Amino acid sequence: MKKTEKRLTGDYFEEITAEWMKKNGYRIVARNWEKHPHELDIVALHGNTLVFTEVKSANVSNYEPPEKNIDKDKMLSLTKAAIEFLRELEDRGIDTARLNKRFDAAAITFSSEREIVEFRYYENYFICSDDRFAGPDTEDNETEKSLRGKVNE
Repeated sequence: MKKTEKRLTGDYFEEITAEWMKKNGYRIVARNWEKHPHELDIVALHGNTLVFTEVKSANVSNYEPPEKNIDKDKMLSLTKAAIEFLRELEDRGIDTARLNKRFDAAAITFSSEREIVEFRYYENYFICSDDRFAGPDTEDNETEKSLRGKVNE
C-alpha cells in the first residue's frame, strides 16, 4: 500500500527525532510499534527509563503548535499502547517493574519545503497514574542490557 504524503512527512520527522534522541543518549528499542488500533512512534531507553515518545509535526502556516494534537484521547491511546508494549516485554521475560517509564513528546514545526523551523522535545509530556508506569529511581544496567537484547527479537 502506498504511503500518503502525510505519512511520509510523519516518517521523516520521526527519523529526525530518533536521530536527536540517539545523539542525546537514548537507545531506540522500537519504532512505529503497533497493536491495532494503538501505535507508539518511538520507544527508547534513557538510562533505566523506558521512554514512549510521540512525534507531532505541523506546517508553520498552522496556527496551533503540533503538540496541541496530543489531547486526552491521544494520551489514552498512547497509554493503552504502552501497556500492551510492557505486556510483550514481560512475555519475553523482562521485569518491567524495574524500569522507570515516561511519556515524552517531540513537536516539530516545518516550512513548506519540509525544513525544520522549530524542534521542541518535552520530557514527561504527560503523566500516567497507572501502577504499571511506576518504577524504581535507580540505575539498573542489567535490566537495560536485557531489554536491548530482547525487544528487537
